[in-house]
Amino acid sequence: MMENDDFIVGHLYKFDELQDFYCGEVQMDEFIHGNLKECSMNHYCTTYCVRNAVNNEIAAIFSLSFDSVDIDHDDFDDMRIGAAGTDKPHVTESFRERFEEKYTYPALEITYLAVAKKFQGKNLGYDIIDYVCDMARKQTLGGCLFITVLALHKDGYSAVPFYEKCHFAKQTPLPKADVWPMYKTLWIEEVDDSDEEE
Repeated sequence: MMENDDFIVGHLYKFDELQDFYCGEVQMDEFIHGNLKECSMNHYCTTYCVRNAVNNEIAAIFSLSFDSVDIDHDDFDDMRIGAAGTDKPHVTESFRERFEEKYTYPALEITYLAVAKKFQGKNLGYDIIDYVCDMARKQTLGGCLFITVLALHKDGYSAVPFYEKCHFAKQTPLPKADVWPMYKTLWIEEVDDSDEEE
């Protein structure tokens, strides 16, 4: 369940309910009204809606797909020194060396995320990221270590700063066309403060 009690999350089955949904970013709105249903119906993604708990109005939508992320030793080094933008994954130290040699890691992708214009500026996007991370940690279908996203990044608009505030790291030094691949660690290594002097 979403921590914000003003909203309820559920699967979106009736895509005609989106006819009045607009996030204000033209490219996203055109996709939502022209292609999202087809992507969902053809098993490319599963789409969810976030509804206002009072009047059932759709406040946001997001879609998820299974994914993987390629991470190398340099990325792990950046995580260790705090330069990556995301945290070092929590794994047992006896497994860490083998773990960091793998290169490809299981992930859940946020394929689309949009908040309706009238609900923007209320931190709903952050709540959705937290909700998706919680879903990914609780699912039992398969291993999942990271959340990924292809953040829209183009002249006049970029979702990258939003995802960076949510502790996503850029996966590539430069964007790919009009998106920037990003990832976020799900299972964060806890810092042990017990050895520090008081």
